[in-house]
Amino acid sequence: MLPLRDENPKPPGYKPIVTYALIAINIIVFFWEISVTGQFYEFTNRRAEEIFLNYGTVPSIVTKGLIDKNYGVISSIFSSTFLHAGILHIGGNMLFLYIFGDNIEYKFGRGKYLALYLFWGLVAGFVHILSDPSSSAPAIGASGAISGVLGAYLVIFPNAKVLTLLLFGFFIRTIRISVKWYLPFWFIFQNVLPALVGSSGSGVAFFAHIGGFLIGMLTGFLYRKTHGSEFMYGTRYGWKG
Repeated sequence: MLPLRDENPKPPGYKPIVTYALIAINIIVFFWEISVTGQFYEFTNRRAEEIFLNYGTVPSIVTKGLIDKNYGVISSIFSSTFLHAGILHIGGNMLFLYIFGDNIEYKFGRGKYLALYLFWGLVAGFVHILSDPSSSAPAIGASGAISGVLGAYLVIFPNAKVLTLLLFGFFIRTIRISVKWYLPFWFIFQNVLPALVGSSGSGVAFFAHIGGFLIGMLTGFLYRKTHGSEFMYGTRYGWKG
């Protein structure tokens, strides 16, 4: 199920500057990766490995660094958030960020949204590290932070609709799915179940996605608790809780 757009209005003329900036930074870094690796569809050569090891999150290195009180190793969690392994990797992540990020930015405000995005990525990175502290495989990608965006979106906008492209063999159609069904389905079938059956060979950091999504949901619940009247009476822009 590929999301095409959400149906969740914002004030006329509102520009999600931070979301656009995050997408732009990711794309710029991606083109830098292309220039260094000489690859496009998938980064698999030695130069790519060097980039991922230097700037990706390597659990064993971060774990050792924290034990040795070298807290600078935490910076790799932030840098890894802006690296991707190929065009499909960055394409999927930026699509989700573009569709769901703007409404979260509007709700939290630009400065707080940026801080939360980085925080969600940090938590996702640590959950991934805790899932296998001795791993020497670098983890990269914005999906941990974006999972935080999705978790917050689920709690704050459960009744919004997502125009979704269904692909099943030769069967292709678009349908509108409520967020309260779409995102839990994505969370369970794309992340929880693969993590439980041990799909480690896929190269996907499922626990990072799970950690990001759950901390995003917690953030959403805190937002609802501190903005109770907004969800009781609804707002002009956005969906009632």
